[in-house]
Amino acid sequence: MSFTIGLRFYRISIRKKGGSDALPMGPGCEPCDLIDYANDFVHRKTEPTVVVGASRTWFFEPLPTNSIRVVHGYINYGTHGFESKLKDVKTRRQKYKREATDLEEIPLYFQIWSPSSSDHALIAFQSFQGRSCINNVRLAMIQDFQERFPGFVISFRIIAASGAILGEAPVKALTFIKPKQSSDRFDRVLGRPTEELEYELTVRSRKRGGMISRYKDLSAIVSQADDGFVEFDGREFEGVKADVAIGKKRRTVGIFGSGSDAGLIDVSDNIKRDKSGHPTLQSIMGEVDELMEEFYGSVKT
Repeated sequence: MSFTIGLRFYRISIRKKGGSDALPMGPGCEPCDLIDYANDFVHRKTEPTVVVGASRTWFFEPLPTNSIRVVHGYINYGTHGFESKLKDVKTRRQKYKREATDLEEIPLYFQIWSPSSSDHALIAFQSFQGRSCINNVRLAMIQDFQERFPGFVISFRIIAASGAILGEAPVKALTFIKPKQSSDRFDRVLGRPTEELEYELTVRSRKRGGMISRYKDLSAIVSQADDGFVEFDGREFEGVKADVAIGKKRRTVGIFGSGSDAGLIDVSDNIKRDKSGHPTLQSIMGEVDELMEEFYGSVKT
């Protein structure tokens, strides 16, 4: 089974404290040229940062690039603090017992692109089967920036799920995830505990090549309750994903809900994997580069 590979994109802006206008962030700008700051921040965080109280670590592994005003590489994200048994998937024989002090580390691709004549930059974070350290890295960068440049703030705003970004993009299918229902009801109907099953509801056009709606009009089809659940056809679900045409490809986008998939673009079917099960560098870079161009053109104004 292949693990889900996701991407989230954020718009980075710099403002004066108390101000509302985004500042230019190219060469010679106040308080800094963002790409210079980002490059410095990444290279200062190449030793593991321990997340206090969370049994997590992360550090950057920057990679060389020929691209202009780009910083990219891997965030090595580690987890520890629990024991487990590692077995051969075929023989089921135990090969190793993981101790609580063992650190499991996965590489997650990132890229920062800061055009020289702009008041914003874009950053992409990869996730692996829902695992990411976006919040840890983002909060560390915000705190570091404020310490280095008092009087200024740096902010991150997720952009992939915005109707203003995807706008007229045709939605080919909607998939509603994890219904908010009594588990007893599903146990009776399906004959198995719901914990052993994945339950989703998919809605698509009957007409070949047809669409459900434009992305910007989804709010007329589904609505979000006060508790974060998504309402559709009299039922509530934890979230909803849209099969959307972005650029030259169809991609799955988590649009909203109480789950952690909101704003996530699923690129699992568009990348190549090496024998480790992780994306090859060239394939994940290609997806990020294409989506960066698509999003930048939509948010530059």
